[in-house]
Amino acid sequence: MTRKEINEAVTLFLKEGGKINKLPDGPDHRFQTYSVRVPISNRVDLASMEDPSSKKQLAAFESGNL
Repeated sequence: MTRKEINEAVTLFLKEGGKINKLPDGPDHRFQTYSVRVPISNRVDLASMEDPSSKKQLAAFESGNL
């Protein structure tokens, strides 16, 4: 369809009592630099896959506690 045909079809639709509703906004696909935030927690040991380098880390690693 050309732009002229679309305009004529819309005009005819509105003349016959048709109604055009605005669709809700879709998802935001723009790049969000800080879209995901992870709360700080002591439950996750980020160094658990590393070799313990101090006696305190070794004791905590062996006991399974932080």
